Amino acid sequence: MSIRTALNIVSKRLISAEDSLLNLMEKEELKFNRQLSKKFKLNNIGLDPIKKRKVTFPQDVLPKENIPLEWWYFTGHLEETKNKGKRKKQRFGYEFCIFKFHPSVLRIGPFPFSKIRTEPFLVFHFALTDKNSGEFYTYQDTGLKHPQKINYDKLQLGLEKTNLSFNKSFNLKSNNDLVHLNLKLIPLKKIVKHFEEGYSVMVKNPEQRTYYLTFSRLKTNGTLNFGSQKYKLSGLSWFDHQKMNLPHHSPLKGWDWFSIILDDKTELMLFVLKNKRGVVHQMGGTYIDQDSNAINLSIKDFKINPLGSWKSDKTKIIYPSEWEINIPKLDLSLRVIPAVKDQELERVMATPLAYWEGACDVQGSKGKKKITGLSYVELVGYDQRFWTKFLQKSFR
Repeated sequence: MSIRTALNIVSKRLISAEDSLLNLMEKEELKFNRQLSKKFKLNNIGLDPIKKRKVTFPQDVLPKENIPLEWWYFTGHLEETKNKGKRKKQRFGYEFCIFKFHPSVLRIGPFPFSKIRTEPFLVFHFALTDKNSGEFYTYQDTGLKHPQKINYDKLQLGLEKTNLSFNKSFNLKSNNDLVHLNLKLIPLKKIVKHFEEGYSVMVKNPEQRTYYLTFSRLKTNGTLNFGSQKYKLSGLSWFDHQKMNLPHHSPLKGWDWFSIILDDKTELMLFVLKNKRGVVHQMGGTYIDQDSNAINLSIKDFKINPLGSWKSDKTKIIYPSEWEINIPKLDLSLRVIPAVKDQELERVMATPLAYWEGACDVQGSKGKKKITGLSYVELVGYDQRFWTKFLQKSFR
């Protein structure tokens, strides 16, 4: 037996032992949860169950106090409007996302977090990609650490150095140690309701339900102070809002998600949901035509093939990197290429796992015509480190 074969056998046995231990922990936690809920009546009474109903804008983009989990997610691609001299214009990608958690759906071990805190709290994730230099900067904050502001009468959310508001246009501000960003976003197309008029059961047994709304193309202008440099920027952004229930034990453990803005004034949203073994649980998406009409895409309508991989120096996690997407019914073939390989958020507040979220460029064909575009890709569930999985089971 070669050394490599022996090491492979040992590695498989260690993985098997790790999975057995984590499964045992999960079974014991489920048993204890049932006993605890029965004794102390810890069912999430009063929370919105996220059942099928008519979804409207702007009412359903406003924060709601009794929603288990909701988020306001912006990504965009920006370019310097003016530059001095003959240097190349600066190009940036950004992620600006505010999550709102209701404490009763989170756990510390078997105990609900609502025993410590009763009010919903915010979590902010921010990332900036310098497409020219390859630099990737992240910043995070939470209402558990700093003062927060949630206005339930209009869309206005704030943390110590972050603010999101809406009044005919979205206004994003993030002023932290290295980055000062101030953007105004104006929708260029109508809001899109994904799935069945904005509602879907994403996972069954237990049901994971969501309302999902999107502005797929927003004109974006603003300013960026990055280190010692100041820029005036313009470009295009994407906005998602989702409200979701959060079952304590869900088979869903990860996903690949794509937003694509094409140069023919159409857009794509695609997702691949995976279970804890990495097996595809569900695939779907939406094609948005020039008139904002949404065409639902099922697992039979498209294929996503990763063309390569990238290994993080920090976490040693391996992520897919660069993808080929084919949608025969639209006569559309695309290649999605990361603008920068390393766009990993390895220190994450409120969720213990690292994930990859990055700006990408798109090239391909639609029919016989060449087409280009811009994309953001989110990869969750590739963090299979033991302590990550242990913390996920301990705090959810």
